[in-house]
Amino acid sequence: MGIICIDADDFHEGNHKLPVLEKLHRNTGMLFTLFVIPGLCSSSFISEVKKIPWIDLVPHGWLHPTSRECEKWTYLKSKTYLECMDFMGLTKGFRAPGWQISSGMYQALLKHGYWVSDQHYNDDRRPPLLKVYHHRDEHHFHIGHTGGFNQNEIEIHLERLMDLKGDFRFIKDIV
Repeated sequence: MGIICIDADDFHEGNHKLPVLEKLHRNTGMLFTLFVIPGLCSSSFISEVKKIPWIDLVPHGWLHPTSRECEKWTYLKSKTYLECMDFMGLTKGFRAPGWQISSGMYQALLKHGYWVSDQHYNDDRRPPLLKVYHHRDEHHFHIGHTGGFNQNEIEIHLERLMDLKGDFRFIKDIV
């Protein structure tokens, strides 16, 4: 039983599956790092979810209209975005929609003390001093089916997750 970080993309006010997450937490003690689409959330929704001690909210794009939303963001746009995330009180981490991230965003993340959840194919592009979390497929999910059907939608894996045992942690605590 090692450390297990459960993460899920595409969490937002209209797509949250909170009853499913609560059931998992109640039965397993599971913690969730949820990559939230902040532009699809009201400030009151963010505030209420931040009060839940077994959920950690991490930015995941702004509106996530496509899987390429952050692919060409400049340093200035990325810096402005991160300042907004700081104001919202989200965890200082980031995962780009579709894992497509710009060099400008990498530089802004590094300069502003953020970590990134990323793929190995970006290892050569990412600044060496930027803290990185490489997800594990068996613990990476999606909330709902934003953008089409997802084989890794968390509710599809409910039975397997209910049997999972280990030392549950947030990504922020191990990166």
